[in-house]
Amino acid sequence: MAPSPDNARRRRPSGPPVGGWGFGAKGITSGFWIGLVVAQVLLAILLLAEAYTGYGVLVAILALAAAVNLVP
Repeated sequence: MAPSPDNARRRRPSGPPVGGWGFGAKGITSGFWIGLVVAQVLLAILLLAEAYTGYGVLVAILALAAAVNLVP
């Protein structure tokens, strides 16, 4: 049985809010991103030095992805 129009739930509109998202890459300070990039680069160097090539390259790629957030 279909719900009556009076009892039907109203759907919220989907999509980002008009003013933009309240929290995102720009909502995090650049100091956090620098710390994350440094930690990931150090981890990548350690993994590559221990011959974990695949993991080292993966963490290096993640460091590059995090470094993109530092570009103005």
